[in-house]
Amino acid sequence: CAAGTGNLLAGLANKYNIWASTIDQPDVDTMKALIDEGFNLLPAHVFRFDFLNDKFDKLPSELKKIIDDPEKRKKMIIYINPPYAEVATTTTRTGSGQNKNSVEQTKIHDKYGAYLGIAKKELSAQFLTRIYFEIPDCKIADFSKLKILSGPNFNHFRQFFKALLVKSFIVPAYTFDNVTGQFPIGFKVWDTDRKEVFRQFALDIFNEDGIFAGTKNILAYDDCKFINDWLIEKRVKFISDDNKIGYIGCYGNDFF
Repeated sequence: CAAGTGNLLAGLANKYNIWASTIDQPDVDTMKALIDEGFNLLPAHVFRFDFLNDKFDKLPSELKKIIDDPEKRKKMIIYINPPYAEVATTTTRTGSGQNKNSVEQTKIHDKYGAYLGIAKKELSAQFLTRIYFEIPDCKIADFSKLKILSGPNFNHFRQFFKALLVKSFIVPAYTFDNVTGQFPIGFKVWDTDRKEVFRQFALDIFNEDGIFAGTKNILAYDDCKFINDWLIEKRVKFISDDNKIGYIGCYGNDFF
């Protein structure tokens, strides 16, 4: 799902076991045109599908049978680079933010909003949530931001998304087409058949040239207090300007 024009599928060998869907018909047309030029896909396996709104009844019948079979689902890999859009995101200091009002209003948002909490505003979280609940016990290989691993707004997500993180690496976001900003994008391989709440993981780091640059240990701070909690407790209100000696500002829980 969210296959775009099929860039992520390059190098996959067995076209009989690959399906590619995307919400945009022009992308479907592009993939089918590439097939005529030798791209390793079957035309019948490329189709338009709105993953956050359409019912699975719209899927190709052969694929639907796999999703409906508990044993076959365990061998299924959902390979995805979901959109990073988030509702009402304002322009960030890196200039990478965009305001996308109402982009999160989907059927998955309505159906699983109680599970997701604030994270329901993020489309990537909606994709992963539908996969987790409606294609259970499959494998997921996704490119996305690291919010789902450590972001405070994703603590509700981490409580229900019980899956073993098998492998992961991170790369600079700007190595992706049409992505700007200085932030990491992580590739994460999840086994949803192995139920486990995420706590921490050592991610491999690769730079823009594909060279290994060490590891980064990332943790879910779900049982910890954040710097903003301390600031709220210690903040002195109604103090005159003459007596101020400094100010600590936080953008979320990041210093600036």
